[in-house]
Amino acid sequence: MRKVASLMMIALFLGNCSADSDLAEILGPSISINLTFPENLSECTEGTLVSETESELTFLWEGIDRVQTYKMTLTNLNTSNIEEFESDEPQLNVILKRATPYSWSISSASSPNKIRSETWTFYNEGPGSESFVPSPATAISPASGASISATATTVNLRWNAEDQDDDIVGYDLYFGEDNDPALFESDLENDQLLGIPVAAGITYYWKVVTKDSQGNESVSPIFSFTVG
Repeated sequence: MRKVASLMMIALFLGNCSADSDLAEILGPSISINLTFPENLSECTEGTLVSETESELTFLWEGIDRVQTYKMTLTNLNTSNIEEFESDEPQLNVILKRATPYSWSISSASSPNKIRSETWTFYNEGPGSESFVPSPATAISPASGASISATATTVNLRWNAEDQDDDIVGYDLYFGEDNDPALFESDLENDQLLGIPVAAGITYYWKVVTKDSQGNESVSPIFSFTVG
């Protein structure tokens, strides 16, 4: 009987020790995980382009020795959709919606209430868009340096310009007798201007400024032709 009582006391003692240990875990000081990237309240233009609507971003934070597995909580602030991810390293690659605000936090997968970070927010713009400047226009007709008929009273100017983004929105045409011609027509939608009056025995000069939708511009060389 005494032996049974002793065993019961030991079991009770061990049970109390376990409870006290759990209580100490709960009441002990919390540990903060420091987030690194993407920065709080930032507009993120980094990452790898996945599609027109998605990009892959690498989240970074400072590692803690006692944490074996980290848990990320990621919230799409447009939809309130919450996703959770785990990582054994203090970093994680995640595919995100572009042009979308997010919040994120990191915690210990085993002790999420005791070891965790603040919650940061950012706007995922995605990779910065690359914009190409249009190529300088080239003269089609008249060819630069050409002579046209002395009886001509008008000339049709035609040129060609290309843009890798395919977003040319207009042209400014400079034309005149001066070898640094003045602006003649602006915001032309087509790559030609027809019926420009000319006179025999005169050399004319012209150039084209090509403009795209991103505000980029290119200036052609100065072309010339002579009437007669």
